[in-house]
Amino acid sequence: MIVFSRTTRPALAWWGLLLALVITLPTASQSLTPDQAHDDLLYLRRQLRTYHPGLGHYTPVSRMEQVFDSLYNHVDAPIDYLAFFRHLSPYLSGLKDGHTNLNHRKGFINRDTRYVPFYIRQVEGHYFISHNASEDSTLRRGTQLISIDGQSVADIHRALLEGDRSGSDGDNVSGRQQWSLTQFADYYACWFGSRDSITVQYRSPLPNGKIDSVLREKRISCPTVAHFREKLWQRYPTDFGPKSESRLPNLGLRIVDSLSGTAVLRVSSFSSPHGFDPFGWGFKKRLKQAFRQIKEAGVDNLIVDMQDNGGGAVVNSARLLQFWMPAPFRIMAREEMKQAARPQLVNRWNPLSVIDFNLRYKKDGHGGFISRVANRQYRPIQRLAFTGNLYLLMNGSSFSAATSVLAKTLDAGKGTFVGEASGGAYWGDFAGQFNFVTLPHSRIQVRLPLKKLTHAVAPNHANGFTVEPDFTVTRSYNDLLTNRNYTLDYTLKLIRQRVTAARDIPSLLSEMKN
Repeated sequence: MIVFSRTTRPALAWWGLLLALVITLPTASQSLTPDQAHDDLLYLRRQLRTYHPGLGHYTPVSRMEQVFDSLYNHVDAPIDYLAFFRHLSPYLSGLKDGHTNLNHRKGFINRDTRYVPFYIRQVEGHYFISHNASEDSTLRRGTQLISIDGQSVADIHRALLEGDRSGSDGDNVSGRQQWSLTQFADYYACWFGSRDSITVQYRSPLPNGKIDSVLREKRISCPTVAHFREKLWQRYPTDFGPKSESRLPNLGLRIVDSLSGTAVLRVSSFSSPHGFDPFGWGFKKRLKQAFRQIKEAGVDNLIVDMQDNGGGAVVNSARLLQFWMPAPFRIMAREEMKQAARPQLVNRWNPLSVIDFNLRYKKDGHGGFISRVANRQYRPIQRLAFTGNLYLLMNGSSFSAATSVLAKTLDAGKGTFVGEASGGAYWGDFAGQFNFVTLPHSRIQVRLPLKKLTHAVAPNHANGFTVEPDFTVTRSYNDLLTNRNYTLDYTLKLIRQRVTAARDIPSLLSEMKN
């Protein structure tokens, strides 16, 4: 994956568009017979019915069955691997669950895979190159990209965001928009395969900040991931070099305005900073160090940047909340799973896993299990508590555990939210632990969540299906040209003007009674 900063059934109306886009593109050599394809489809449906706790939550089961029947009946001739991969998408993404992933067989994406050599960003409905990793340096930042191999970039983007819902729950659009552009090169390679070169149509930027009206066309070679990264580091040291914002460590703190007492805490992930840290002690240590610095520096305005934070461990999200929640709190109200999930959590060769499961879970009376400890209470860390003005930066890629932090902060009546709607749902999600399924013939891999996690939040405190911003900020063309963190810039303006969001009385008193 080409990731420097973090993969949805398409609506059936767009399914025809997706097929039209790929009909002329090269495909993998493996071909499946109709019987093999049918076996894989049936196997996938059994796995969903057996394990997935969200079947029927966003899309009625009857509708899921209609989609399945249509896909099953339309395989009446041999189908190549890549076409079958796309053929599965409407059924899986019909769940509208951002934690359910459709992944290629092992080795399909490898070090020799070649990618569209651009980072692409959207401004007012148009698509522009923000970073160019091709050998052709004339395609400068700000170049408007019109088409790739004869298909408009708008149509390609629409097909990609409708074809994959990972990192985006329900009918949320911001998550799909964000992921499919942030990782456009990855998405394109996954859907359309590796390309040695592409033909692009474009309009060049002019010195006066406008776009040339002349439409031009070029054939561009596509690099491997190694050459992609090498070219970016070489051509854009300010953006990707050792001192760039993108290379700042997780939980890194910086004072951005000592006069107003403003600091930025970058929380890029809720995974631990070390390779092996099963208890999250490394994360906890770094977090305490950051808030100790905040306390010692006398910070009055704290900006917590969770843009592009795809999540991680729930316990780490609770650890962050402990520094600004005003009273004891719970992250989750409920954690539940189907009966079939138990063997995935219990190793029959390890008797301790059986004991652990029985201590942590009990039968729910409906054939499944419910957690005994999911609603554990966390206490604020009073000695390092932040009591000043709290600003949270978010976008569609703020997902999973990041959404948990946003939802709990909103529920408590705290914080000012800036950016765009988060990728996850306010109520909770399907996550926790996963079962990785490999289809028998195609070897396509599917990640299925095992748990339904319900946030301990009051429904009437929601400001939308996701967590919505108090101040919506979008990218301008000048933001693109300067590669500016426009959400942060806007927040600094709010701080200079002493603007915060008004909040209703929080739910903490009622929560404490429970």
